[in-house]
Parts: sequence; C-alpha cells; structure tokens
Amino acid sequence: MNLIPTAPLPDFSSYEDVGEKKEAFFSYLLPLVQQANRQIKEERQFIQKMQRQTTFSTEDTARLQRLAETYRVPFDDAFNNDFFKLMLRRVDTIPPSLVLAQAANESGWGGSRFAREGNNLFGQWCFKPGCGIEPAQRASHLQHEVARFDTVYHSVMSYMRNLNRNLHYIDLRKTREKLRAQGLAVTGQSLTPGLAKYSTRGEAYIAEIQGMIRANDLEKYDQPSDAATL
Repeated sequence: MNLIPTAPLPDFSSYEDVGEKKEAFFSYLLPLVQQANRQIKEERQFIQKMQRQTTFSTEDTARLQRLAETYRVPFDDAFNNDFFKLMLRRVDTIPPSLVLAQAANESGWGGSRFAREGNNLFGQWCFKPGCGIEPAQRASHLQHEVARFDTVYHSVMSYMRNLNRNLHYIDLRKTREKLRAQGLAVTGQSLTPGLAKYSTRGEAYIAEIQGMIRANDLEKYDQPSDAATL
C-alpha cells in the first residue's frame, strides 16, 4: 500500500521571481499527482482483472463493493457487464497537466486562504456545518463551506474522485473513455471541455485552464505512451 505523503504546503509567497515560484509549485505538487494516479491505476487494474473472472473470492467481492461505494457505482451480488463498464469509466487516471493547471488556478499558486489553512488547492466545497472553512464572501442563501483536508495529498485524491464520479463531469469521463477505446493519449487539453460546470464562468474557465496548460508546457507531464495503454 502506498504511504500518504504528508509534506506540508510550502510558502510559495516567499518567491519573488514568478518563474521560480511556478517551478516550485509544480515540483512540489507533481509527485503527489503521480502517486494519486498510481493508486487509481492499481484500482483500475484490479477491476479489469475481476472483469475477466467468472467467480470472485470473498475478499475480491468486498474490495469491489468498497470501490463501487467510493466511486458511487450501483452494485448487487452479481457484477455484470454494465457494472464493469461504469466502473472502468469512473476509475481512471487524470492527466497531470489538468490537475496542475487547476490547482494553480484555484489556489492562486498555493497562496489562497483555503490552500494555506485547509490544504485545499481545488476550491472543493463541503456541506456539513463545521466541515471546512466558511468563505468570507459567501452569499447569504448559501450554506456551503470550503473543505479542509489533513494533507494536500488528500485534497488531490478528493479532487480526482470528484471528477471521476460527479454527474457534472460525465462528458469528461466519456471523452476519456472514447480516447482509451481508440488507443489515443488522454491529455489535459482533451479533457478540459468537460469542466464547463466546474466554474460558473463556464467556457471562459475552460479557455483559461487550457491557456495555463499551454503557457506552462504542462502536457509534457502527461506521459501519452502510458496513458494510451491503461
């Protein structure tokens, strides 16, 4: 089992040079993204292995059920083709370029209040009183808080699971599934159109994330040869 990285979020405000700040941010975050993707890849490979079997051990059945609950996939005692199809659509890696660009955008390069106080680099919300940090500019009719995480790694994993299971991002997952079926690389640029509901800014937000990926040459981290074979 992979150990959870616990390195605290650095103080990126100490960098005076913008280029050095960006490099430090990506250098800190990339290993966390890669480890989170390794965990997801291991889960996906287990599901693919189970898909090829006709009988399941008690241990395998329990693990399948836990993964189904994590990724919000309905299941019964008979794991059928529809179950595995939906599981494989949801249990899949996220291109590092997309993760890095969104983290930089949503956290102000690691300098936002929510990043510093709650290890939250992606602006993720929670809805139980006391679950996170209350936004200073929250409208009176809203009750959400900005989630607080024990580590930045937990924030990365939560963000990835959000993209992988939230109904708002079904188009992103279908695009990824189609690329996989065609043997094509899954890149950050190819998935950004599926983020229309991540921000109220819609298409402008998508364009901004795509611009950040291009400007910072982030797709070099996407390892297309590996992505095409998952």
